[in-house]
Amino acid sequence: MSSSEIFAEPMIDTKEYLQKYKEQLIELKNKRLLPQLDLKLGYKVYSFRGSGFGAHKSIVLTTDDEHFVTVELGFIKVNGIKHIYPVTRSIDKSAKAKMEYLGEIEATGQELIGKAIAVMKKFGSYFKLCNNCQDFCNMYAEAIGLKHAQTLTDGDKAALAGLLAVILAFLFAMR
Repeated sequence: MSSSEIFAEPMIDTKEYLQKYKEQLIELKNKRLLPQLDLKLGYKVYSFRGSGFGAHKSIVLTTDDEHFVTVELGFIKVNGIKHIYPVTRSIDKSAKAKMEYLGEIEATGQELIGKAIAVMKKFGSYFKLCNNCQDFCNMYAEAIGLKHAQTLTDGDKAALAGLLAVILAFLFAMR
């Protein structure tokens, strides 16, 4: 695994940099995959994760259980340097069975997009083992009012396993 696969610089905060993200949103809107972004609507919030340690994780939103879109951390190269970047894409409703329900919120799409960008701006550098997409999902869940929906990340689990190993080693040494 190369360093380009496990590390990315923080998000660049410029209008030009976010133009590609705006184009993603416009494309989804034109395909009628996004609800009207200026209306306050009820959203069901899910998480969607690949399997295994270190798997990618996304937040998934829907207003109608027919159209599902992600809020996730992606990557873009700027001047040859990899940076984190906001991504929203559609997911087929057939994937719902693999999603974990987190709760419901009321918000405008504009508020949800703004919060995703705000979280990404303060996220910092990406590191696959401890400040990754799972951490982004926890931060975003808190930002949209679902702090109770945060889950242990793989980094948390590894830290707990390491702590447990130290405790067990100490207990056996004390015998």
